[in-house]
Amino acid sequence: MSGMTATAMAVLSAAKNDDSPNFNANGLVEWGVKNIIPVVLLIIGIGIIASARKGRISDNANTITNVVLGMSVIAGAGVLFVFAGQLTDLAFGS
Repeated sequence: MSGMTATAMAVLSAAKNDDSPNFNANGLVEWGVKNIIPVVLLIIGIGIIASARKGRISDNANTITNVVLGMSVIAGAGVLFVFAGQLTDLAFGS
């Protein structure tokens, strides 16, 4: 029995030790915010300017409205992601 107990204790102690690999996505998110989002906004801006030269002002207004709405949805999702814990504590109590 003592050999089996020692094996069980070794397995339990290994389970307590969290040596599993972790994925830290903070750097990836920061890189995307710094590099990807400005490029996307640049492409949208170039498209708006190109279509404005062709005289399609109403299409530009629709495009700008859609871009602003999309950015507000993304910002709202970011706010909910950051403050989700506090919002659930506020709604349901802690």
